[in-house]
Amino acid sequence: MRSGTNVVRGASTRSSPSSVSLVIPAHNEEASIAETIRSCRAQTYPIDRIFVVADNCSDRTADIARGMGVVVIEGKGGSKASAQNMALPHITSDAVVALDADATLSTRAVELMMGTLRRGYAGTCPSALPRDTTTPYSRYRTVYHAISNGWMRPLQDVFGRQLVLSGMANCHRVDVLREVGGFPDDNITEDFNLTWTLHRLGHRVGFTPDAFVYTREPTSLRELLSQMHRWTAGFAQTMVKHRAPMVDGGSFIVVTSQVLDSLVGGLATCTLVPYLVRHGVVRGLSSWWRPLWLLVAAASIAVAVRQLGWRTTIRCLPSWLALQYLTGPLTAWWLFREWVLGRRLTSWTGRHGRRPAMTPVSRRRKAVLAATAVAAAAGVLRRRSAGRAR
Repeated sequence: MRSGTNVVRGASTRSSPSSVSLVIPAHNEEASIAETIRSCRAQTYPIDRIFVVADNCSDRTADIARGMGVVVIEGKGGSKASAQNMALPHITSDAVVALDADATLSTRAVELMMGTLRRGYAGTCPSALPRDTTTPYSRYRTVYHAISNGWMRPLQDVFGRQLVLSGMANCHRVDVLREVGGFPDDNITEDFNLTWTLHRLGHRVGFTPDAFVYTREPTSLRELLSQMHRWTAGFAQTMVKHRAPMVDGGSFIVVTSQVLDSLVGGLATCTLVPYLVRHGVVRGLSSWWRPLWLLVAAASIAVAVRQLGWRTTIRCLPSWLALQYLTGPLTAWWLFREWVLGRRLTSWTGRHGRRPAMTPVSRRRKAVLAATAVAAAAGVLRRRSAGRAR
């Protein structure tokens, strides 16, 4: 691809990054911040400085971090991206790792990600795994992450287009980050937004599979759905902003496959119950989307077993199947609401206790949708009339 050639040439003109700092944006994370800092201190790669950005904190997050000897920046950024950007002027290292305040890193994570940057990449991210499998939600996310780590992300690397350098933990060249204006703050997810800013400008980004970030996953269905709504909305907004499928051939394949997976998965799960009612449970389960789902299920389980082992996969699989059935249709609906209805998610419950806020449907869009609905209804009536005439 043409952009890939430009990237390699551009990367060779930059000096190889050697020094690195860590930035931890934190909002009321007194319960986890110490463990997160300890995982940073345990890295095999030397760390210049660790910054904790205590953003709108009303608890002891800043005091705990300050007591552990890290640099604390207190402020009122209002978003994760703006909190991370507070630290950017203070960083003198060649690279920066951004890490969630409730996550921990494997001991060689920074070393391995810096190795990726030295191979000419502007940004990278590690594999992600939940810190436990004690709840249905962490079990669901365990299989989700295993499939992503073992299948989706390596495939995206083949096309040179990572869908997202996950905000849970990522590593970037500081000079490139400053060139693009820091962590972008104009949609609901800074990680999707930054990843596609880099793609669009011809910077090379990739996946570091042997590095790991261990995450705290949602502990309730409401929290899980809130997070997934934000991720889906951020994906939808980023695709529109950067015209992502049109960047190049690899982008088209990666984005289209993701959208088809979301929409087809949502349609398939929505049709299961009506199909069983019509055909009966035994006959229905034996014929409902059988070839597709046998192939997808077999491939997904095989990848999960390779990543997690049989025992963990078997323990987590029921939660994954049950929550896939619920989240598939919701993901399709969230995409429809963003792209078709034009209702953009602008804030969510997980940041500073805000209620979710969405933009209204514009008058122009309402008119277009109404006209489309009338035209579709007229077409159906014409076909029925033609059928009766025959």
